Amino acid sequence: MSSLKLNMIKSNKKKIFSEYPRTRTRLILFSLFVLMGFAFISAKIAFLASKENQTNKRYYGSEKIPSRLNISDRNGYILATNLEGVSVYIRPQEIQEKSLVAEQLKNIFPDLNEAVLLDKFSDGRKFFWLKALVSPKQEKALFDLGQPGIYFGSREYRFYPNGSLASHVIGYTKVNEFGVNYAEISGISGFEKAFENRLAVKIQTKNKNNAISLSLDLPVQAEVENVLKEWQKRMNAKAGGVVIMDIHSGEILALASTPDFDANKERGVLGKKKDSSIYFNRVVQGVYEMGSTFKIFSVAQGLEESLFNLDTLVDTRAFMINSRKIEDKYKFNSESSIYEIIVRSSNVGSARLALMIGEKGLKEIYSNLGLLEPVGLELREATLTQPIVPKDWRDITLATVSYGYGISVSLLHLAKAYAILGNGGLSIEPTILKKNQDLSKGPRVLKKKTSDEILKLLEAVVTDQRGTAQILGSEYYRIGGKTGTAEKITIGKRGYQKDKVISNFVGLFPLKKPKYVIAAFLDEPENNFSQKPCRYASCTVVPMIKKLIERTGPLMNVIPEQRAAKF
Repeated sequence: MSSLKLNMIKSNKKKIFSEYPRTRTRLILFSLFVLMGFAFISAKIAFLASKENQTNKRYYGSEKIPSRLNISDRNGYILATNLEGVSVYIRPQEIQEKSLVAEQLKNIFPDLNEAVLLDKFSDGRKFFWLKALVSPKQEKALFDLGQPGIYFGSREYRFYPNGSLASHVIGYTKVNEFGVNYAEISGISGFEKAFENRLAVKIQTKNKNNAISLSLDLPVQAEVENVLKEWQKRMNAKAGGVVIMDIHSGEILALASTPDFDANKERGVLGKKKDSSIYFNRVVQGVYEMGSTFKIFSVAQGLEESLFNLDTLVDTRAFMINSRKIEDKYKFNSESSIYEIIVRSSNVGSARLALMIGEKGLKEIYSNLGLLEPVGLELREATLTQPIVPKDWRDITLATVSYGYGISVSLLHLAKAYAILGNGGLSIEPTILKKNQDLSKGPRVLKKKTSDEILKLLEAVVTDQRGTAQILGSEYYRIGGKTGTAEKITIGKRGYQKDKVISNFVGLFPLKKPKYVIAAFLDEPENNFSQKPCRYASCTVVPMIKKLIERTGPLMNVIPEQRAAKF
């Protein structure tokens, strides 16, 4: 039966096509039109898909996560790097149980306001950021909610493995621009800002060890910060700073300023601002009257001009200049040698030497030692730090400037000046970049003989029983340096505050073959461990310096040496 039916159908078809030729033609034409239609639609779909692909390529090209070079110390320890994180955003229209979700999000992020979240869910917006960056634990908690409307985006962020360590040198970054899958990071301060163009280069290689090496030595930096913070607390100081630098290459091995900050906590896009003073680099940006550490400069110029030698006697009796009395705190003989003026730190003797040298000579030595211009450090903060120098150089100005009043410089200025005094008289520029090879030496600005004589004086400040830094005497290293204590200017009126000082010290070690300069200061210190409160550098900063040198010396491979005989 079935085969009979098939034969009848075939027979009928042949009959139709033979009897109705027009119908056959129409069917063929209709089939062709249908095929052409399908072909046209397919071509259109392919074209649109291709165009959408190109659009997506352009979109994702602009959304590509930018890379940023690592920052490492001189030994390769990572100081700053990029990590992959997750951002979270919300599409409110997809959330059904708004009150429940708001409560759940509040449990995961206690800092969020539940009422504010409900408003955002209901005010008609189609999108809002929940968090620019979340921890893996928070990401898992959000994922486990299983709630529609909560979306995750990949995010790259800057991470500082050592927290606040070297924060003022490294600086920190901020997010300038961000999207679902990217965040554009740029430097705000420190090295991150100064080397923005080099750090922001997009890395095409898979090598993740691409880094710019700083001159900092991480173990040395850590020890310096630990001691500085400890001593700031013990001396009740409001702030402080330390720098250790190679006197031949200018490489800075440690630079610490307190208080400091943790750069990892600065990445928040809408984070609340803290006390801005924590970002202030007191070693580089702060300029202060430094007191008696300036006395050595007049002596250096006098030796340079052969005006005297270390045994030359100078009148150290109190005298008047423009109705102002120049006198010493401690009693001196009517005449004292250049040696004694430095060792015992005589203001009168220093003033006499400055008047002997004159304005031209004093300006010359300050200029040669880099005390009149910003230090040429790579950090932008340094290039903007201009010393405060006198507008006129009258006799009273020459006298006071010689012992560190009337002129304000940074601690880095002092470190650079003493480095030149100790390295044989060759000009250098401090740097925070590791030098991979010995560069040509800087121009000579002082005679080698002058440098040698200055080193003798600086060691005597430590080894002589009358020296202001005698407690710095170490069993392991020969150290030389000069103390300085300067009263702080009274804000809003003329004069100085007797009970508030800047105490500082600048030293060189090891003296057998000087290699490092160490400079430190404490702002408003007071040592209450003695019979009566003491604010002088000899009882506040100098003990800290001794501890710093003895702790960092071995880390810098400084071989212990026998102390020099006392003068």
